[in-house]
Amino acid sequence: MEPTTSRSAVESLNSDFFYGWDLLYKTVDGIIDKKADVLMVLAHFLLTKHYKFRCVGIGDDKTLPEDESGSELLPDHWNGDSSKYSLRYVHNKVLYLLLGHITEDALIVNLLDINTKNVSNICITPESLVAEVKGGINKTMPTATDIVERFRKELCDPVFTGNSREATTQTQTPAQENQQTPASIVDPLRIGEPRRPGSYMPHGFEPRPFGFPDIGRGDLDPLGRGSGNLFAFPANPGLARFDPFNPLNPRNPGTMGPSPDHMHPPNWNPDYYM
Repeated sequence: MEPTTSRSAVESLNSDFFYGWDLLYKTVDGIIDKKADVLMVLAHFLLTKHYKFRCVGIGDDKTLPEDESGSELLPDHWNGDSSKYSLRYVHNKVLYLLLGHITEDALIVNLLDINTKNVSNICITPESLVAEVKGGINKTMPTATDIVERFRKELCDPVFTGNSREATTQTQTPAQENQQTPASIVDPLRIGEPRRPGSYMPHGFEPRPFGFPDIGRGDLDPLGRGSGNLFAFPANPGLARFDPFNPLNPRNPGTMGPSPDHMHPPNWNPDYYM
């Protein structure tokens, strides 16, 4: 269920929209020490004043006591971590997590619905959006109305309307997998054809004329190119190479002879296996 919100107030961006900001900011301005803090306070203000959320503490605990009512104020130690934020909210007995992560030059904020697992995210740059950390909203954030509009469209609405990705690992369906042609796959029937742009061919397995790779090419190529060939051919004027089909006699290496491995076993009967 979508939380009750004064959508017209956000869209019109009139002066009444930020009524109550000064009171909220005075409760935390003594502990604000970085520009990302200011943006998190603004996100909190939007959720509590215009989406009727209530904050129930910090952390990422996904359980909610039935008698938890929450508060419009930010809890103690909400900005105690220098690199991240984790705030818990309740609305209509549904728990939400507001998470923030500070990178080198940006603040990434996520809003997660614990029930539906819908999650949204927004990436904002504190240095360009926050001018001061002390003073009224026009001094601290000259473009506060634009920031709020982005929060509403990119952070809040996607979670409430379901137009966001679920907080689960996305996997491809078989149909999606079939639509992809991995670059590492080489069709053996296409060896010898011009290489397609972006295709991959293993090292040492370059296309060859008539589709023959280098391995065993001398034996397979009827034109006789390469060392050795099993065929007498104009391109191979010498005699065809003879590959012995019988092993050398182990007692006299200079002569040919049967190998015990090739001899019949004792009492061998050709009808035995019939």
